[in-house]
Amino acid sequence: MKKRVLGNLEVSEIGVGCMGMSHAAGTPMDMDEAARVLRAAVDMGYTFFDRAKNYGFKDDPNHNEKILGKAFQGIRDKVVIAFKCGVDLTKKTVHRANPRHALRRAHDGKREGLGRYTDTG
Repeated sequence: MKKRVLGNLEVSEIGVGCMGMSHAAGTPMDMDEAARVLRAAVDMGYTFFDRAKNYGFKDDPNHNEKILGKAFQGIRDKVVIAFKCGVDLTKKTVHRANPRHALRRAHDGKREGLGRYTDTG
């Protein structure tokens, strides 16, 4: 897999979007199956994974983070997780400006699922 440099990070040229595992159309993947798919992606050379604040369910808003936490346990240092925020589906709003404190607040709210596997900085 070819690599690209984003700032000070080296990532796979092709990333893996995690939305369909627990958000949007269709039936969400079983958590164990989704974790196996992500782990297989790492084995194939993928290192860049994309997720967003709203990839979850009303009754389990951290579902996506739990999948990633499970998939990357023991190999967290080999992957980069991109985190998008700014859209609040419960309030049907879009925050056009995301100052650092708003990003930090959104990120901190998602640590429950990722636990120690999340990046801070």
